[in-house]
Amino acid sequence: MFLISHMLLVVQAECIKAVPLYSNASLTYCNQSAVAQQESYCHACEAMFPLHKSMNEMCAFNSATPTSYISANLNNFAAAMTFCRTTFKNIVFNYPTDPNVILASTSTTTYIGIGAGVLVLVLIVVGVVIYRRRQQAGKSTPATSGSGGYYSNNGTPTHGSGTYKGTTTHGGSVANDIRFDPDLARFRIPQEHIQNVTLLVKGGYGVVFRATCHGEDVAMKQLLPSKAKDQHAIQEFMNEIRLCARLEHPKIVRFVGISWSTLHDLAVLSEFMANGDVTDLLKAERKRSPKDRVFLWDPRHNNFGTSKTAVAADVADALCFLHSFMPTIIRRDLKSKNVLMGANWDAKLSDFGISRVASNDNTMTSNIGTVAWIAPEVLTGGHYSEKADIYSFGVFLSELDTLESPYAEMTEKNAGGFSNARIAMMVSEGALQPTFTDVVPSPILDLAQKCLSFRDVNRPTARDVAATLRALCKV
Repeated sequence: MFLISHMLLVVQAECIKAVPLYSNASLTYCNQSAVAQQESYCHACEAMFPLHKSMNEMCAFNSATPTSYISANLNNFAAAMTFCRTTFKNIVFNYPTDPNVILASTSTTTYIGIGAGVLVLVLIVVGVVIYRRRQQAGKSTPATSGSGGYYSNNGTPTHGSGTYKGTTTHGGSVANDIRFDPDLARFRIPQEHIQNVTLLVKGGYGVVFRATCHGEDVAMKQLLPSKAKDQHAIQEFMNEIRLCARLEHPKIVRFVGISWSTLHDLAVLSEFMANGDVTDLLKAERKRSPKDRVFLWDPRHNNFGTSKTAVAADVADALCFLHSFMPTIIRRDLKSKNVLMGANWDAKLSDFGISRVASNDNTMTSNIGTVAWIAPEVLTGGHYSEKADIYSFGVFLSELDTLESPYAEMTEKNAGGFSNARIAMMVSEGALQPTFTDVVPSPILDLAQKCLSFRDVNRPTARDVAATLRALCKV
């Protein structure tokens, strides 16, 4: 709050008037271009630049802007322009030839850091607006309580441990609606058979509950009420359900069934994995001192229920299965968050929301997933194959080894913070790869480096990876 107050005090009245104009020029969208990966966001950047000169003329800052803010803004906007130019190569954008002009002064009489200060102020103003809107949105959407509940088709969560039951109003339909698919009819579970519903986790697109069905613990996933009104989101969710219904393998979370009363309360049920995801397991290990850690690479020297090598082998087995389909199924963003641990510490792959059956020309959109785990060829929007999963697997091995998300040391704010867009650009150019510790076993490091090869033809197959890891488990 002190920073905001200080900046507002040094901004002239004309500058304050100019801030909304600059903000209305789609600053937020421009800043999100490399995240949203939309052409319209790239054009939003164009609308900002003609106003930059007038902003510099109107505004002056009498205090030195912290270097970290200048660095962060240069990162964001340079990355946005670079991303737009490389992703939409057939479009000529009206950008400055030098990205630094975004933050550079146009007059020798303006103070040092003027552009960065203005952008910081605008980002703060826009951020406050977004924050308040999200707060209001949060208030308008009822949240589940600690006792759990589920979303009915009108967006209202029903609490308690009783029977899952939606409303009976009609909710329309979408193209290729799974509710009318005869191949999936046998998987439908009446809502009254779903009981003891409690909230597990709520994300940006969906919500997951724990429940019981026919005496079995299950995980139940639904779209958020706001997303359940989005035809595209519904269609993607149905595609995910169709794919899950096809996948039957010991190392893939088991599909149980689907349930609905209307289109908008559609739910997919899968087996419940009692020990959570690998991300949480790594976080718990990170809190322990090195000598007290129990989740180790060597399966022979620990009293834990599994080892890093065994978990990696389980995931590799799942990839073998996915890649055995004709056409092959490509996972695309394999990461620790999507690997779940069962009651006996067996690892299984889950969450196939962005997995795809490879198209005939092996060209698919790069507008998916989390950039740190995605192969260079996917980030550039070019042709790619199941070898993209092998790259992601190499990143996953880095997670297991370091107990950290990839590039964590580069994205920390107190380290000057690289944006996701900048990291994606560096990965796509082969200038950046995940790191490993000094104590990683040499066979694991050798395998990981092969998986992370920049050229996909140099990466091993899933079958080769699985064979290597299974052999290490027996050593």
